[in-house]
Amino acid sequence: MTKLPNMSRPCRDCPFRKDSTKGWLGEPRMGEILATESFVCHKKNDHQCAGHMLIRGNKNGFVRLAEQLDMTLNLAGAEKVFDSETACIEHHRH
Repeated sequence: MTKLPNMSRPCRDCPFRKDSTKGWLGEPRMGEILATESFVCHKKNDHQCAGHMLIRGNKNGFVRLAEQLDMTLNLAGAEKVFDSETACIEHHRH
């Protein structure tokens, strides 16, 4: 079975995790990242970021592509990711 190139869970240093370093990326940068269609993992840049897919849901182009191809992403770790984009941006504010 073919597998899409994505992380299955947010990595330990994922900026979308609730336990990421407060103020790490700054509000403007996190806002820019969340406005993108997709985002690659900062550790494994040939894979899509699980955190971005989890927080953006169907607003993430990779998630929509998987749905169109009828492929399951098997994402885990949603409880570790911010509940909203607004909360994530606020967390990264300096």
